This record gives sequence, structure tokens and C-alpha cells, in this order.
Amino acid sequence: MRLIALAFAVVTALASFAGPTNDSVRVYFLVGHHRFDPSLGENREAMDRFIVSVKEAVAENSIDSIIVEAYASPDGTNKANTLLAKRRCDDIAALIIRKAGVSDTLIYKNPRGIAWDELRDLVAATPDVPSREKVLDVIDNVPVWVFNSDGKVIGGRKKSLMEIDGGRPYRWMYAHLFPKLRNAVAVTLVTTHEDAPESAPDEDTVIPEEEVTAPEPVEPISTKEPADTANAASLSIDAGKAWKDSRFALKTNLLDYAVLMPNLELEWMFADRWSAALEAQGAWYAKTTPHKVYRLATIMPEVRYWVIDRSRWHGMYVGLFGGIGQYDLCDGHKGHEGEGAMGGLSVGYMWPIGKHLSLDAGIGLGYMRLRDKEYLPADGHFLYQLTKNINYVGPLRLKLSLVWRFQCNK
Repeated sequence: MRLIALAFAVVTALASFAGPTNDSVRVYFLVGHHRFDPSLGENREAMDRFIVSVKEAVAENSIDSIIVEAYASPDGTNKANTLLAKRRCDDIAALIIRKAGVSDTLIYKNPRGIAWDELRDLVAATPDVPSREKVLDVIDNVPVWVFNSDGKVIGGRKKSLMEIDGGRPYRWMYAHLFPKLRNAVAVTLVTTHEDAPESAPDEDTVIPEEEVTAPEPVEPISTKEPADTANAASLSIDAGKAWKDSRFALKTNLLDYAVLMPNLELEWMFADRWSAALEAQGAWYAKTTPHKVYRLATIMPEVRYWVIDRSRWHGMYVGLFGGIGQYDLCDGHKGHEGEGAMGGLSVGYMWPIGKHLSLDAGIGLGYMRLRDKEYLPADGHFLYQLTKNINYVGPLRLKLSLVWRFQCNK
């Protein structure tokens, strides 16, 4: 297939220096994601097979180099997709180093950005593409960006594709062809030469970190000319919105309901492998005769690091939490009221159970200090007894939470 030939174009050029290709693999990514997801398609089986080949080559000391190429689909801005492809290269390279024990000096990364050539070949090979000849004409003849005499962007290849027949071909390609472009290709070259490939890609290219890091789904499509055409980003739909939406999850701890404790937790994935959560609990029950009270309210922030990152929101995490609260508890004979603060470490694991649903199980250990006031209820009055400080070290949290993930693709 021409697509495969193009994907290995760089490798073919290097092979004249390095020797024959031993094995290769292609893996895929969710839209806007750069983390390798073994549960997506045949990713796990393909990568496991490739890692075995690399390990065998390491044992035989026969690896000259491993080329990792990554692509992104056209949805999103140029800079965003360049950065996304770079991060996909980095993630696959790190995975190979970690699992196969190969030296990082043997790995060469080639982020290809938007895969226009690959899209062109897919369109040419797919008769079902609506208005296929118009699509091919745009890809072949319209530049990526079209500028006016003042240097401002007034059009471009993607915008022209979106305008064909009201956007129908673009939506069809988004659904059927773009997923095939969100991939990384890793190739092992086996040779007796020890020199690194002279034409290996330059890895010193710096992409500004402040750029948007993920593309935006395009349904529904609009072909209206943007009001501000001063830069390329103005010609595309907000590239970060879908990714930011998928950063949030709403949780509730099912175990707390066993003690009549309603609760909610909001978690925000603010960086790769890092998230912040805020949990609130509250119970407010009282009976006047006899005087029985169950009142408890807490608020607990937490920062978590995802040690095992299976995919966004799934895997093992460790956390640092704190909290404050107040209480009033009385069984009709003796009451305790007060306030307190706590802090500690947590560990947990989260796994998917549906398209948007997950389960989060965890435990927290730490230190809690309470200022407790003891009282006796009598004839509608409350007789103060004493005040004492309570210090406690041990388990503070136990959770089995039902999780709703906002706008997630998996």
C-alpha cells in the first residue's frame, strides 16, 4: 500500500546506511491524546510483539537504530499538531526504552506533524470519499496557508476542504480517515554498522509549550470566514476545548452512603499525570426528643500523581490530601461537638466500566487533630462538660467512588 510506503520513507533512506529492517509496528491514539493506550484497537498485541523483537535484537547486539515517526490528523492548528506529534514520538520512545531496555542513543524521533501526504493517499485509495476528485484537487493544489499582500492568513488547505459541498466530505474524512492518521510508527533497523544514521531527524526543534496541545472535533462544521485572520489559529475551531473538557471528572463515594453521608468530588487533570481534586461531605440530621444529632461536614482538597497511567483517568495514583471539618454528634445521652483538621497520603486505582463511567478505589492514611467539646443534653439544655484535644494517626479515608468522565473518548 502507498500509505505504508510513505510511512517508511525515512526508514528506506536510512536503510542504505544501516542495513535491513528487522521489524516494525504501527499504533494508534485517541483524538487529542499522546499517551499510548494499550486497550485501543490492537495496540497491546502489536506493541508486545514489537518489544519482543527489540529485546531479541538487544540480546544479539544487532540494533543500529530505532526510528519513531508520529503523525496527527488535520483537525486542529499546525503548531498544535506539530507538538502533538512530537509528544507521541516521545511517549512511544520512552515506552520502548522502558520495556525493551534499549539505549536512548539508538532511538531517533521524527514528528511529522499533519499527515497531508498520508491523507492524500488514503483519499485516492478510498472510492467512498464524497466529492473525492474535489478533495484531491484541494490537497494537491491549495497551500497549507494562503496569505494576502499584508502577510495575513486569508485561507488555506483545511479551510478549502471544509468548504467543499457544505463540509460533507470533511465530516466523512473526519469519521473514517482521520483516525488512521493519529498514529506513531516505530521501526527497528538491524545492521553491523555502529554509526548512527546521518540523516536522523534533528531533535533540537523547540515547540512553544504555551501552544494548544490537542485538536478539536469538528461536528458541526462551519465554513464561515473567521473575523480575525491575523494568524493560522484563527482558521480552525478552538483546538483545546475538547481536550480541556475531558480533563474533568465528577465522583461520589459509594461507601459514605452506608453511613448516610452524601458527598461529591470534582477532579481536574491539569497536566500529564497530575490531577487536583476537591471533595465535600455533609450530613445534617437531628431529633429533638430525645436529643439525637448527626451533623458532620468536611472539605478536602488533594493533589494526585498518576504513577501508572494506562490512559487518561485510568491507572494507579498516589496523592497528598488535607482537610478541615466540623461535627456535632449525640446519641441522646452524651454529645460531642468540635472542629478539626487532617492531612496525609493516599493511594488508589481507577479503571473504566463504561464509555463515560469508571470506578475509583483508594485509601488515605495520615494525621488528624480535633478540638472536642463534650456536653450532656438535659431538659432542652446542653450542659458543658469539658474540652480536650484529640490526636489521631491512621486510616482517614476509604473510598469506592463512581466516576463520571466529561467528554471522554474512551
